[in-house]
Amino acid sequence: MKKQISLIALLLAILMTLTSCNFIFGGFESESDYESSSESEESSVESSDDSSETTSEETTETEIEETFPEYPKDYYNDSFARPIEEIETMITVSDEDFSEAEVMLEEFESAGLAENAEYESVDAVYMEFEDKYFEINTQVSLCTVVYYYDMSNEAASERYLDTYGKFGDLYNAYIEVCKNLYENSPISEELFADWTEDEIQELFDYDPQIQELREEIEALQVELNEIPQQNYDYKDRAAVIYAQIVTKNNQLAKLNGYDNYYDYATVEVYGRDYGKEELKKFSNYIAKHFKGNLGKVENKFQTEYSKISELGNVMLVRFLYDPFNKQSKNYLDLYIKSYETGSTRAAFHHLFENRNFVISNNENSHPSAFQTYIHGEGWDTPLCFFGSSGQDTTTIVHEMGHYYASLHNENVNSYDLAETQSQANEMLLLAFLEDHMTEEVYRPLTAYTMYNYVLQTIVCVIIDEFEREVYALESVEGYGSEEFDAIMAKACEKFGGIGDINDNITDINMYWRQVATNNPVYYISYATSMIEALNIYSIAAEDQDAARKIYHDLCEKTTEEDTLLTAAKKIGLSSPFEEATIKEIINSILGQ
Repeated sequence: MKKQISLIALLLAILMTLTSCNFIFGGFESESDYESSSESEESSVESSDDSSETTSEETTETEIEETFPEYPKDYYNDSFARPIEEIETMITVSDEDFSEAEVMLEEFESAGLAENAEYESVDAVYMEFEDKYFEINTQVSLCTVVYYYDMSNEAASERYLDTYGKFGDLYNAYIEVCKNLYENSPISEELFADWTEDEIQELFDYDPQIQELREEIEALQVELNEIPQQNYDYKDRAAVIYAQIVTKNNQLAKLNGYDNYYDYATVEVYGRDYGKEELKKFSNYIAKHFKGNLGKVENKFQTEYSKISELGNVMLVRFLYDPFNKQSKNYLDLYIKSYETGSTRAAFHHLFENRNFVISNNENSHPSAFQTYIHGEGWDTPLCFFGSSGQDTTTIVHEMGHYYASLHNENVNSYDLAETQSQANEMLLLAFLEDHMTEEVYRPLTAYTMYNYVLQTIVCVIIDEFEREVYALESVEGYGSEEFDAIMAKACEKFGGIGDINDNITDINMYWRQVATNNPVYYISYATSMIEALNIYSIAAEDQDAARKIYHDLCEKTTEEDTLLTAAKKIGLSSPFEEATIKEIINSILGQ
C-alpha cells in the first residue's frame, strides 16, 4: 500500500486556503465624501457609486464610460460562474456513502490480514476505498461552499457540520485499520514500505479524540459566525468562545505531542521551517522599518492622492471595491490577455473556461474569498469561492494565484509559500496596471497599495505576537474580553501602542476576534509571504518579464516538500527574515 495520503493531509483534506485578501486598513478621506459601498469589516476606505453634494451633476456614469472605454469582458464575469444551485445538485452525500466506505475499509482490512494475502490484490482493494474517500471529501468541500454562500442557512450549516463529523469518524476508522495491518498483516512490510519511521510513530500516537476536538472547534467557529458583529455584546461573547477554542486547540496539540497549539500548528498545520526566535527578530524588524516609516509611507500616499481629480477618485475607489465585471475597464481581462502564451495564461484561462468558481452576493455569505480542491468522478481541480466583499480585481487575481499553483501541485504543505503564490500575483497585476491606467489614477493606487500592504504586515505581526502569548499560557480558564484585550495591548506596545493602532490602522480588538478564532496561528503567513511578494514587485517594477519568470517558477517548480524559505532560495529571492530584505523593501516603497 503506497502512502498515497499523509495522515495530516487526511485530517486537513477539507481545510481550505481561506484568504481575506481584502486587507484594507488605511483609509483616506475623499473631498467628495463617498459613502462606503463595501461592507467588509476590514475596510475603512470610503467609496460609492453615488457622489456627494459637492459632486458636479455633469460627472455622470456616461462621462466615466466615455473617459474609460468599455473593454470586451469575454467570459470573465459572474454570468459564467457556477450557480449555487448547480453546486447544490452536486451534493449527493448520504449515510449510504459512509456505510459503503466503511464496508470498503473492512474489506481492505480483511484482505490485508488473510494468510494468503498478496500485495497487488490488497492494494487494489485499498485504492477502491481511497477513491471513495476522496469522493466523500469532495462532497464535504461542496457542503462547505454552500454553507459559506449563506452562513445564515441553518440547513446548510447543519449538513456541513454533520458531514464533517462523519468524515472524521471515517478517518478514525482508517487509522485503526492501519494500526491493525501494521502489527498483524503477513505482508505488513510491503504495505508500509513507503512509510517513514516518523509516520509510523505518528500512526500509533494518533488519538481518536483529536477528531472529536476538531469537530467541537468547528462547531464553536460556526456559532461565532452566527453572532452579528453589530450586537452590543459581540466582543464579550466572541472572547468567551475564543477561550474555549484556545483550550481545545491546546488539548489537540498535547494529543499530538506538542506543548501548545502554537508550536503544533507552526509545524504540522502550516508547514513552517522557522520558529519563535526567527519571528521575534522578524517582529522587531517590522516594528523598526515598517512601523517606524509608516508616517512617511502614508505621507507619500496622501501627496499622490491630493493630486487626483474627482473623476480619478471615482475610478480609484471603483478599482479598489467594485466587482471586477462592473468596472468601466476590465483590468482582469486585460491582465490575463497580457500572458500571450504559456502555462501561466493556460492556468488563468482554466479557471474561467471550466467555470471553476462560485460568486456569492448574498449579504450573509462569507465576505472574503478562498480556494479549495475538488476530487471525484469528473473532478480533479481547484475551485474558487468569491464572497460578498471578495470580488474586486485584486481579490480575483489573488485567488487565481492559488488556483494556478494548485493546478501544478495541490499538496503544498507550506501556507507561507501558498500565500506568496497568491500575493505575488497581486504584485504582478499592480506592475502591469502602470501601462493601462492613467498616471493620475495609477500613482495614488500604487502608493495606497503599498501603504495598505505595510499596514497589513504590521497587523499580521501583531496578531502573531498576541497568539504566541495566548498559547503560551498554562490555561485561559475564566478569560474574557478584559484579559485577552490586555494581552493584545501588550502585543501592540512596540508598534506604537494599542491607541495608535486603533486610531491609525484598525480596531485591533475587533480584528483579533475575527481572525484568531477562525484561522488560529495563520496570519503570520500573510506577513512573511507579503515580504517575498514585495520582493517580486520590486523586480516587476524594473522588468515585468523577469518577475513573471520568477512567478512561473514559484508556482510550477516548487514541490510539496518546499517551504517558503527553500522556495525563495530555489528561485533566487532573499529571505524574509533578513533585516536587509525588509529595509530594502521599505526604501523601495519610499523611493529611496
